[in-house]
Amino acid sequence: MRWLLAVTALWTLLGLLPLALLTSSSISLSEQAMSNEVSDRVKTTASVSRVVVEQQMGSLKQLVVAFAEQPRVREAVKDAGAETLRGYLAELKRSRDDGVSGLILTSPEGEMLGAEPPSALPQDIGNADWYRAVRDRRQAHVSQAYTPTMRDVSRAVAVAAPIPSADGERMLGILTVVYSLDAIQRFAEEAAKAQNIRLLITDRAGVLVADPGRKLYALTSLREDPRVDAALAGRTWNGSFRGIDGTVLSASEPIPSIGWTVTAEVSASEALASAEQLRGTVVTVAGLLALLILIGLGIQIHSTRGRRRAQATLARYAAELAAARDEAVSASSAKSEFLAKISHEIRTPINGVLGMNSLLMGTRLDEEQRHYATTAQESAQNVLRLLDDFLDLSRIEAGHLQVEDAPFDLPRLCDEVVAPLAPLAYEQGLWLTLRLDENVPRQVSGDPARLRQILVNLVGNALKFTVQGGVDLHVSLEEGEPGEPRVTLRFAVSDTGVGVPPDDRERVFGVFRQVDSPITRRTGGSGLGLAIARQLTELMGGEIGLDSVEGVGSRFWVRLPMDVLTWSEPGAGALQGRRALVADARPEDRALAGRYLSEAGLAVEETRDARSALVQLRTAAAGGGPYELAVVALDLGAEGSGSLAHAILSDPLLQSTSVVVVVTPGRARFAWPAAAGERAVQSITRPLSRRRLLAAVENALGVAEGCPGEPRELVQDPAGEPGGVRILVAEDDEVSRQVAMLVLRQAGHEVDTVDDGAQAVRAVLTGGYDLVFMDCQLPVLDGLAATAEIRRREETRTPIIAMTAAAMPDDRVRCLEAGMDDHLAKPVDWPRVLARIPEWAAYGSLPPELAGLSPEAVADVAQAYLATARRTFEDLRAAADAGDHARLEALAHRLKGSCATVGATREAELCRRVEDLARAGAVEREAVEELDELLKETPQWMLG
Repeated sequence: MRWLLAVTALWTLLGLLPLALLTSSSISLSEQAMSNEVSDRVKTTASVSRVVVEQQMGSLKQLVVAFAEQPRVREAVKDAGAETLRGYLAELKRSRDDGVSGLILTSPEGEMLGAEPPSALPQDIGNADWYRAVRDRRQAHVSQAYTPTMRDVSRAVAVAAPIPSADGERMLGILTVVYSLDAIQRFAEEAAKAQNIRLLITDRAGVLVADPGRKLYALTSLREDPRVDAALAGRTWNGSFRGIDGTVLSASEPIPSIGWTVTAEVSASEALASAEQLRGTVVTVAGLLALLILIGLGIQIHSTRGRRRAQATLARYAAELAAARDEAVSASSAKSEFLAKISHEIRTPINGVLGMNSLLMGTRLDEEQRHYATTAQESAQNVLRLLDDFLDLSRIEAGHLQVEDAPFDLPRLCDEVVAPLAPLAYEQGLWLTLRLDENVPRQVSGDPARLRQILVNLVGNALKFTVQGGVDLHVSLEEGEPGEPRVTLRFAVSDTGVGVPPDDRERVFGVFRQVDSPITRRTGGSGLGLAIARQLTELMGGEIGLDSVEGVGSRFWVRLPMDVLTWSEPGAGALQGRRALVADARPEDRALAGRYLSEAGLAVEETRDARSALVQLRTAAAGGGPYELAVVALDLGAEGSGSLAHAILSDPLLQSTSVVVVVTPGRARFAWPAAAGERAVQSITRPLSRRRLLAAVENALGVAEGCPGEPRELVQDPAGEPGGVRILVAEDDEVSRQVAMLVLRQAGHEVDTVDDGAQAVRAVLTGGYDLVFMDCQLPVLDGLAATAEIRRREETRTPIIAMTAAAMPDDRVRCLEAGMDDHLAKPVDWPRVLARIPEWAAYGSLPPELAGLSPEAVADVAQAYLATARRTFEDLRAAADAGDHARLEALAHRLKGSCATVGATREAELCRRVEDLARAGAVEREAVEELDELLKETPQWMLG
């Protein structure tokens, strides 16, 4: 019996042992599989979370860096008003609405210049880690977590970036964005909810940034956690960890770019709960062991395959995205290169077409031949405009178009916009007016070329769609007050055209989009003008819009923020009380001229016809109170004496009345009135502008003060035109070379031609030319290399103007860097070129530092030098007499720069010697005395 029991026990043991081994092996395999799957999921979650946080903070750093480099932020360092900071904060929130909570502006020395929202308590900026990091490294920095003193922000990090100077050499201040950690906390909570995994995110000091398992109101450090310590040291960590909440399966990774760490963890008991349940089930129900093993194996296989499928899908998406990005970049580059090449190839033949056709139109042609030639000229110019539109659109889309920030005269720019379009308007029987409000600033800072392009597109578009009536350009001050440094201007172009239906008002700003109308079908067009205007406006930080009533007219408006340099000057006091009569049949221009003159202080009366004008003028003169000024339209006729202007000038009774004639472009009914006695006839072309009208009036009345840059529209005497100059044309294209030679010789210039760069170098060095027109793509030696060779070997500088089909902005930069003085893009605008030849020829007598500047700019430099150089020297001599070496060094350095700019090389060398000796604590009296004698003489080029 005992034996039987023993045998039974043995067989039971032998039967249970394999079962126990199989059970143990199954349970161990299932636990290992579950542990591996959870570990992989934890590591994947940590890696993905690291990438997300790194991209989120990296994009925030890029946003802050880009914002800090804006010119308006540099200006805000000087005067950081609360309203300005609120505007900046609102703009940043619009760009990143997931946590931007505050804005701090500090000086390089750590002084807080402003904060928004305001700090409730004082803040020690100088000890902040972000301030020290940016100050020392001049790079953007993400700070440690801290508790801000701003309202409604309990925990945050600071993302700080330096505010560079315009030249990038200095740091003007630090722009800091306070980023609430609640955004990171929300991301961690969403990840925990989606993956059932807890995310712990810490900063570079180990302070807890996000933990979905608790609400964080204060700063908590995890520096003693080995997982966090490993990640802070730059190492990854994974495995099981026993913490205050029990054993967890965890993985930690560093975020190198900002020094943070990400730790993903899941409770081991929760993750392996199914395995524990499996253990009990296997022990109690041995018969289900095989089934449970298969289920565990199936779970393992399924989870592994699912993870691999997800990883493969993610890799495929990443590869497709990279390929699409590379394809887009390649396509954009190929498009820009294609357009640049097409532009170059088309401009050369168009240059020949326009040049030869212009010469043809200057010959004797009958009416039919002139019509054909005019049509060909307009068609070629339309091709050129279309090509320019394509190039502009390509540069904008590729992000290569940079907005400049340069000072310019706003009234002058508006005059330059409407002047070329006036003949077109009046030929169509339309009126064109320009109105600038009194409170509009005179000089502003911005991009004059792009503003001119926007306004020309809008005015040209309005003229195109207007059949009767006219077009008005109105400039007003929309935001800001006179005297403020930054304002918002509104440019409104109104017309009495066909109008735009409500459904098409947004569509008109699209690329290659036009409103379908008989005018569009008749006039054509590319549909790019308004699209380019919109993109340029947005690039300049402004807005563009349209108000329209179909069948009544449209008003396109542009709002642009601008920095003000000079506000409008008050009217001339010498005009106060002067009597003036305005005679013009056009009610709009008559009222506008009357208003401009009245605002300047004149006593103005108006009339619409020549007869009543003569009656008023003669009655006033006979009564002893004559009109001192008559502003009359040139096409206003008087009975038996031609124009009204001629009648006034030839009447002995009206000798006290000066005359300003208003000329309608392309509509001169009467001959130009001859001057009588000492009275010179002043003129102004429509459309009227306050600036040009008052300048003509001041000239007519003899009260002009000769303000530099103001227009003086006098009648030009053909006999007073400048003589011809000796010009070399270096051009390999036969047609372009012939056109240039014929046009220049007809203008009275002596012209020689060469067809390769080597010949151009030899001709310039031996020919004594006053001016050179140089193509860039010449055989043997290209134009850039030829220019560099000329500059290296010449003794006297010869002005060289690039005349090339390369019309991209980079092409102009390359020409100027090679030593050329200016850049002309083909096809050449010969009337403009002929007008600028005297200006270019004068470059040869100027110092190299001033080559390329306009005559007005050169005059301004000369005036500034003459006004300040002597005064600076007197201060320098006083510092030398007082033994103030520091001030002597600073003044010598300043005077050295002024002298070098105007080509006074000996004076600049003496200033350098005085500066060096002052830095060493010494003074050389001989150098100071010699400098005194030299500064008493005016540079020779200023005398010419």
